[in-house]
Amino acid sequence: MATSWRSGSSSSFASSALSAPPSHAQHASPVDSTFTPTSAAISALTTESSAPQTPPAPLDLGPPGYHATIKLFERTPNETTVYLGPWEIVGASPRRLLWQCSYAGEVLEHFLPSDNPNELFPHTLHAQHRRFGDPREMELYLTFLEPHRIRYITRNGIVHDEYVEVKYEFTTIEGSIQLQSDIRTRDLVDWFDADVVWSDTHRRTDSYGNVRGLGTIQRIKLWRDRYSTFHYLTFYANHRRRWKEYLLDDFDTELRQRDDQRRRVQLNARGARRGSASESSSNHGHGRERRFSATSIFRSRHSNASSNGNAAASSSSAQNNLDIRYLGIQFSRNPNIQAGSDDYNRFIQRWNAAHAADAQFEATFPTNRVELPSPYVNGYHTRAPPHVNGMAELPSPELRGTLPPVAEPAYDIDSDETP
Repeated sequence: MATSWRSGSSSSFASSALSAPPSHAQHASPVDSTFTPTSAAISALTTESSAPQTPPAPLDLGPPGYHATIKLFERTPNETTVYLGPWEIVGASPRRLLWQCSYAGEVLEHFLPSDNPNELFPHTLHAQHRRFGDPREMELYLTFLEPHRIRYITRNGIVHDEYVEVKYEFTTIEGSIQLQSDIRTRDLVDWFDADVVWSDTHRRTDSYGNVRGLGTIQRIKLWRDRYSTFHYLTFYANHRRRWKEYLLDDFDTELRQRDDQRRRVQLNARGARRGSASESSSNHGHGRERRFSATSIFRSRHSNASSNGNAAASSSSAQNNLDIRYLGIQFSRNPNIQAGSDDYNRFIQRWNAAHAADAQFEATFPTNRVELPSPYVNGYHTRAPPHVNGMAELPSPELRGTLPPVAEPAYDIDSDETP
């Protein structure tokens, strides 16, 4: 039988590492049938209470000793809170998120459903779910919208090995951002709360006037790929129940249609489609020579072209070629955010900065990338000759120990004859 865990939260790693609840000593009250307070005792208590007392120093528990928590067997009598420490992503087929826990020999494994990092989408809620809190704190609560396999192992063996809805609660926003970036191999740059996201194929309102679009009350996230440095926008289209991902380079840099009062922007696609999506693909490909496509990132993670095509075709989130003319976004208004730093203005700043950074990459990104082993990894490194005043200086043979042997004289050292 596994050892029971305390489900309450803790502010330090040491307090969560107790193997059992602490034992408390018995306290005998002086107020019983045989105790009668005397005048001396009352006087002593009065004198002690009237003396000036030094206020206690602030309690310093140090930084949190764990990064996140997860609940197993949730909403059952066996509900358990596991305190998670450092993590690393290991293995392939499947990739696993490996957590070190609070006890020795205790490990929690999170099996990622895809080996393609770009097919994984950590989800955080819109700030409307906590109207009176800091919108940034919503990143502390990280979930996945599909069941994932979680295996929890202790000294007693496997305690949990099931598919569950994964919910992490982080202690710091920075920790949550880092984990999301590691899972997707794309750095999370920023996020923006939106009331509604729509396009020309999914209008903002339906035929009855109800706000629909692609998604409503969702958090849009901006990512930067670690390999290509290109930027992406992702959001959950809750009315279609699927994730959407768009490459910023597929849209015009200039935001020609924007409404500052209503906090709306319209992202116009490059080479807007004409007619069907298939016609758009051909026109878009021949009308503009694209430096890069979204699927090339997916294919770059595999070794051959056949597996590349299968991986890209199986991705539900990949936008091979845009089949929309524009993407409209109406950002949320939050009174807890200072004017000028709200999501609408921050998005415009990030948009311009991301396009400026992507424009600096003018080369064609390789679809089948081959990386040569680093000489530092293999334990050797050939140093280039140093340069002095613009001229290469050959290394001295004395430093390398390769001086040529000196010929000895052919005469006797003790002889007085001069050679």
